[in-house]
This record gives sequence, structure tokens and C-alpha cells, in this order.
Amino acid sequence: MPDKTATAGSDPIPRDLQATREALYRSLFEHAPLEVHMWHVERDAQGAITDWRLLDANPAALRAWGRGLEQAVGRCAEDIFPGSNAVATFLPLVRQIMDSGRPAQWETPFDGTGQTLRMVSIPVGDCFISAGFDVTQERERQHALELALQRVTQATRAGGVGLWDWDLRSNQVRYSDEWKRQLGHEPHEVGDDFDEWRSRVHPDDLEPTLAQARAAIENPAQPYDAVFRMRHKDGSYRWILAQSSIVLDEAGRVHRLVGSHIDVTEQRRMEERVREAQKLEALGTLAAGIAHDFNNLLTALTGNLSLLRELPPGAPEAPALLATLDDATRRATGLSKQLLTFAKGGAPVRDLASIRELILDSASFVARGSGARCEFDLAEDLAAVHADLGQLSQVIGNLVLNAIQAMPEGGTVRIGAANAVIGPGDGMGLPAGRCVRLTVADTGSGIPPQLLRRIFDPFFTTKAQGSGLGLSSCHSIVRHHGGCIDVESTPGVGSRFTVLLPAADAPCAPPAPAPDAPPPQGQGRRVLVMDDDDTIRIVVQRMLERLGYEAEGCVHGEEALARYTRAQQAARPFDAVILDLTVPGHLGGAQVMPRLLGLDPGVVAIVASGYADADILARHQEHGFSGRLLKPFDLRALGHELARVLPGTGRRA
Repeated sequence: MPDKTATAGSDPIPRDLQATREALYRSLFEHAPLEVHMWHVERDAQGAITDWRLLDANPAALRAWGRGLEQAVGRCAEDIFPGSNAVATFLPLVRQIMDSGRPAQWETPFDGTGQTLRMVSIPVGDCFISAGFDVTQERERQHALELALQRVTQATRAGGVGLWDWDLRSNQVRYSDEWKRQLGHEPHEVGDDFDEWRSRVHPDDLEPTLAQARAAIENPAQPYDAVFRMRHKDGSYRWILAQSSIVLDEAGRVHRLVGSHIDVTEQRRMEERVREAQKLEALGTLAAGIAHDFNNLLTALTGNLSLLRELPPGAPEAPALLATLDDATRRATGLSKQLLTFAKGGAPVRDLASIRELILDSASFVARGSGARCEFDLAEDLAAVHADLGQLSQVIGNLVLNAIQAMPEGGTVRIGAANAVIGPGDGMGLPAGRCVRLTVADTGSGIPPQLLRRIFDPFFTTKAQGSGLGLSSCHSIVRHHGGCIDVESTPGVGSRFTVLLPAADAPCAPPAPAPDAPPPQGQGRRVLVMDDDDTIRIVVQRMLERLGYEAEGCVHGEEALARYTRAQQAARPFDAVILDLTVPGHLGGAQVMPRLLGLDPGVVAIVASGYADADILARHQEHGFSGRLLKPFDLRALGHELARVLPGTGRRA
């Protein structure tokens, strides 16, 4: 048996395994997928390397070269690859490894084989061995990808499209250079962090935009399509349209949001200019319609007044003429309120009330005389709402009238009202909680999809003689009540309008006195009336005297303060003050009230105004007023409001 124990200085591999090792190395050389070739360097008389001669090459290398081993072994590089400038291409590399005695990694295209080679070359004495791969296809794909990315970058920059990629797990966001340029920044000035976006979004837009993003993450089928403002480097805010797609991981969970940013500031400015131009163009039509309606009302007023002048005292026709005059003035009041609501936004003068009876009365009144009938489905326990009943009556009337006009041959208007509880994201933008849902549906021709999104736009109408006030006024009123309104429509089937109003927590207040009930008498109590319009001031004083009050009048706030002070000093104080809200060039009610409270903390004051949108009318008590009167008002409204703020025997002993 041979002695297999290794001795000092001997080969640690047993002799009988050395041949096996050689065979394994040779097998690896022959069958390895990478190219392997061995070379012996040729030098000139001065020892400089001039060429290198092939000692061996594995099949992978020979296949790439398109040659057999017998055609290449023993030959120099220039002979194996004629016309390829092999020596010029590789001589610097060969000299580097041979002179340094250290291996080197390299990658270079080589015309001799049409390849891009990624190799490592190792020097051994006057020889070196090179091994590596053909990476031609990989580099071609990389080059194509770089070209595609360059084209995308050029296209997005030319189109003003910024790109972003939000990794939800790391909260890192990669922003394209164009994204950063949209906000005035150089690429190095913005990091890949979510806070770079958050810190630049307008404070008023941040939460709604994040809510949209969360909704898209929770429901990948819901598109993320948001418009919000972002702060530019110069401090201004730009309007941004952001859209994205969801990227899921292997488990089907949302992993990333990938999207685009487009600066739409100029587009919004242009749209606003177009809207303003459309408004101006429509004003002519609107003014003509208003003039027509008012001329009809004025004709009724002047005609009946002229008839009254011709009648002898006590004529039996007088009551009928007076009733016609009263009706005309009420219609003029309604038209005026509608215009103010639309023009100024209509801050509602709210009371706590149930709208069930209001729905019945308003809808039935509008439908009277038409070819349509109303079908009601109203909950008996309908919750109370904080509402301006006059404005909500206008909403109901306009929606019912719209439904009737959609059915010129007649039909059924289905009106429903019910209590509802809405969850987050369920209420057309309304906060989660209790609400009252009002629906008005018709079976008319429906609204074409291309017009549906404009149905609430100011001045937009599809009617030849329409002014575009009806539905836009409904939208304005509902919005100022903290609610929302929407429409669903199918052409040829009909339309359904839905109004959501926040429900009040408190029960309804006791009903107000009936409008026709006679107001209590004033019992000689003193009232100061401030109004810069002589006609109004005089008629209010006369109405007060008719109601049994002692009335004094003044033109502006400065005079009101002086009269109030003198009355106190003379021990004949006023029991109440009626203040016109606006007096051009002088102190109006809003400016007088704090001064009156300074003179008399117990002052009883009523604010009067013809501006339906006045904030003070909507929240008069917050400004120190005890009551309010919305012009025009009559003797009964004046008497009931004074009786409400001056109960019992009044303030004077």
C-alpha cells in the first residue's frame, strides 16, 4: 500500500488524487459557460510587449470567435482576429497586468468578435489567463432602456409632466427632475422624502388630498385624481393636477403609488377668465329677464294703485285691489331674495325647524296648475335642521319646477325625505353623522352626460328663455346651509336630485306666530328708528305708531348715538332701537352696536337689512342684537319681532 500520510514539504493532496484534480480542472475549463483563454506574451529586443500568442481556449471562447482550436492555438492575436486592431485595443491592459503582476477586471467592445466583453485577466509569469462573459445583449438592453428613459424624460419635460414614485413601506418618494422644476427647484434641492411633498402643499388642501390618497390605497379600483395647491420656490402657490396608479406586491397588497404632477395654474386662470366672460355674456339675458319680471310686477302695482285712487272711500272693490297689491309686493320680495341669494352667496338666516311641512307646502304650491302631480314619501319623525325656511322653500320650489319642466306632457314628481346616517366618504363631501336626505325625482327626458357636470354652473341653462338662476341658486343655498346637492340622470328615463342637510341635535323650536295673527300692541313704549332712506324711516315710524309705540327717527349712526344718550340723560330711555345695517358715508348698524352696548349693556336692538347674505343677519346675537328684520317687512312682521324682544311690559319701569 502506498504511504498516503503527508510529510513536511510534501503536496497535501495524495498522489493518487492529483490526476483526479487535474481532470476536474480540465472538465471545468472545457464545460464552463464563461469564455476562458490563455496567452503567452511576445516581447521585442528591448523587452517591450508587442503581441501575445494563444496557448489554449475553452469551447465557449472558440464558439464566440467562430474558430476551432487548431485554427487559433499557437497564433498571435492579430493573426486570430485580422483587421480588428486587437493589439491596439488590448495592449494597454496587457502591459498593465504584466507590469503590475496583479489581476485586472475590464469591459470593452471588441470588433474582432462583435462582442462587448466583461473579463478578468490574471498574470502568471510571461503568461496571462482571461475569463469572463459576453455582455453584448445586456449592454444593448441597457442602452435601449437609457434611450427610452431619455425620451420619456424629454417628453415629460416638454409636456410639463412631473413624475413621482411613493414607496408606502419606507415612506420614501422619488421625484423626477421635472417634478422639482415645476416648483422652481434644482434637482439637488429636493430630497426623496414624503415630507418634501407634505411641507409644500397648501394647508387648506393637505387633509382633503391625503384623504383622497388614503381612499385610493384602501380601494385600488378608485382612481386617485386630485387638484391642490403647492408652494413654489418663489413663495407663490401653483395649482397641481396629480394622478396615480396603484402597484401591488406579490401578496396583492398596495405597495407603491406611481403618478404624475401637472401644473394647471394657467389652465385654471384661463378657465376662470372664460367663466367670467360667460357670466358677462349671460348678464344681458339675465337683465332682460329680470326687467321683464319686475316690469310685470310694477304694472300690477301701478295699475292697482291708479284704480284705488279713482275709487270713492269705502268702495267694495278696494279690498280685492289691496289683496292684488299685497300679492305683487310678495312676488317682488321673492324675486329680490332670489337675486340676492345668487349674487351674494346668501348666508342663511337660520332657525331650528322641521322641514316636513315646508316640503309639502312648497312642492304643492309650485305644482298647482301644472300637468304634473306630486307624490310624497316623507318620514313622520323627520329630524330638525338649522335652516332659513325661506331659502329652503326656494330650493324645494326650484327642484320641483325643474322636474315639472322636464315632463312637458305631465307626469309624477316623487319627493322623499328621510333621516339618514352617513359614514366617512358616503355623503358627497358632507362630514360623517346624522342628516336629512331630500330627494326630488322625475320621469322626464333626463340630462345628457356632457351637460350633467355643468348643471349647477352659474348662468348655465338648456332652456331657451331660462336665466340659469334656478339650480345654481339651489346649489348656493344648500352649500351655505352646510349641506350638499347632487344629481343622477339617465337620458330617456329621468333625473333624481338629492339634497343632504346636517341634522340638528336639538328638537324643533315652538312654532312662530302665524303671519296673519295680529301682533301685540306696544303700550306706548319708545322705539328709535335709524335708516338713511327717508321713505323707509317714515313708513316704519308710522307702522310703529299704528302698533301703539312712540317712535323717533334718525338718519345715521352718529345721530342715533346722540339721541340715545340724550334720552338716557332725560330719564326717557328708548325701549328698543331698530338699526339699518348699512349707511353709506356714516356709521351703520354694525358700527353703532358696540358703542350702544358701551352706553347701555342692556340695550335691545334689532338689525334691519335688505342684504340677504349679511353675516350679521345670520348670526345677529353674536353681534349683540336681540332681533332681526329682513327687508322688506310689513306691519305684522315688525310687530311680532318687537313683541318677541320686548316681552311683558317692556324694559321701562
